[in-house]
Amino acid sequence: DSCSGSEREKKVKTHISEFCYKTGRILFGVFLGLVLLQLIGYWAGIRPVAVVSGSMEPTIKTGSICWVDFDTGKEALQTGDILAFQRSDGKMVLHRIAGFTEDGIITKGDGNEHEDAGVTTYSQIRGKALFSLPYIGWLFMGNSRQIVWSLLTGSLILLVLKKDKNENKNFNHSIRK
Repeated sequence: DSCSGSEREKKVKTHISEFCYKTGRILFGVFLGLVLLQLIGYWAGIRPVAVVSGSMEPTIKTGSICWVDFDTGKEALQTGDILAFQRSDGKMVLHRIAGFTEDGIITKGDGNEHEDAGVTTYSQIRGKALFSLPYIGWLFMGNSRQIVWSLLTGSLILLVLKKDKNENKNFNHSIRK
């Protein structure tokens, strides 16, 4: 190879920069696609709920994101469905329907030994769980400030890489002339 050490180093830096730029574009595209899907889901009444406890393990792991259909009517609920309901303290809970009474629904977490104390009233029901993805919820369990700063930092890195790539193209183009 007739390249000097300096030229080889420039080539390596260019390849690394291009790789980072392309990877960043792909990740940004995936992120935008997920945001679009999320907006469509919101429009359809489907919302994500982060799972913060192990009461539904092993079915739903702690740190998962569970998508819940908030438009599910109570007549569509059946024993065995996973229900999202709001406790009296305001916390959202995902537990399985163990049975029905005249007063409401008996629920139980898969990881719990006993049924939940009391009955979940129909006014507490928020929806029916559709599916979950394990561990993704950990990304969103931090406070919203951390998430915003992470997105802003990632965007700034992409801008710097794009600027660097454009400068390399202009530099290489001027050398070829």
